[in-house]
Amino acid sequence: MGGSARLVPLLTKEEHLLWAERLKPHLPHCVTMHNNLVQHGLGLVCHATFYVLRDRPHSLTVLCRNEIIPHTQHIGVFCLKEEVSSLVEALRSSPVIDWESTRRNHLVIHHIPQYAAEPLVRLVQERGLKVWLLTCFTFTYDAHLDPHTLRVPAGFRVCRLGRAGVRHLQKNAKSDRIPIMERMAEGVPYIGVYQDPTSTQEATVDPENLPVAGDEEIPVAWCCSKPSGDMGKLMTDERFRRRGFGKLLTATLARRQAALGFIPHAFVEEDTSASKVMFDNSPDWSVTHENVWIIQCQQPV
Repeated sequence: MGGSARLVPLLTKEEHLLWAERLKPHLPHCVTMHNNLVQHGLGLVCHATFYVLRDRPHSLTVLCRNEIIPHTQHIGVFCLKEEVSSLVEALRSSPVIDWESTRRNHLVIHHIPQYAAEPLVRLVQERGLKVWLLTCFTFTYDAHLDPHTLRVPAGFRVCRLGRAGVRHLQKNAKSDRIPIMERMAEGVPYIGVYQDPTSTQEATVDPENLPVAGDEEIPVAWCCSKPSGDMGKLMTDERFRRRGFGKLLTATLARRQAALGFIPHAFVEEDTSASKVMFDNSPDWSVTHENVWIIQCQQPV
C-alpha cells in the first residue's frame, strides 16, 4: 500500500454524507456502507467509526468499526475491485482491527463484496484465525416498480415500535443488543403491525407519517433498519401469518428508508427459503449481488 496511505477517521456529519454521495455511483456493492454513512451523517445513530485512506484522494475504500458491541470486533468494508490490495494492506497494518485481542474478542468482517472475500480470508488466516463464511443474497428495492397504495386490513394498524415492541423484536431475534436497539429505534425506522379493535375498515398506510405504538403494546409482525443500514429482523407471529404482513412491512419500511436517503435492501441467507420466496415474488425487489461475512470460529474446527 505504501507508507503514505493512512487510514484516518471521518469526524463530521458533513464528511459522512459527502462520502455516502461519493460511493453512490458504485452501486450495488456499496449499498450497506452508503446507508450506514447516511444514518450517521443525519445524526440518526452514532455507534460506528468510519475510516478512509486520506492520502489517496481518489480511493473509495471505506472501513467501518462498530464501537458499542461488547467482546466483538465488527468491521464493515467497501472498496472497488481494483482497490482490494489496498484494503488488505490497510487492515494488515492499521489498528482498525486489534489482531492481538482476537484471542478474546470475536472478529466479524461483514458486507464484503464477493471480489474481496478471498484476499480477506487469506489475511485473517495469516493471523492464525480460523473462520467460516456466510454468503447472502442482496435484495434491493426499486421504488419505481412499487407505485401501489399501501393498505392494512381492518382490525390492524401499522406503527413505529414502542419500547415493548423493540424488546419483543430483539427477544425473538435472540439478540442481546436491546439497549442499542432502543436508542436506534428513536432515529431509524422500527415498525410493526398491531392489533387495533377500533379499526373497522381497511386503512391506507403512510410510511412517512406513522404513529408510534404505546410503550406496552406488542406487535403481531415487525421489522427494522439494522445497525448497518440494511433491513432485517422481519417476523410475523404464527397466529397472524399468511395475511401479507411481511410484504406490507417491507414495502412500508423501504419507502420510509428511501425518504431518509437510504437505498433499501435486505440480506437473505442462501438457506432461508421463506424469505427468499417472499422477495422473489415481490416485483419491486430483485437480487442485485451477493455479499460475504467472514466470521471467526469460536470453537475448534
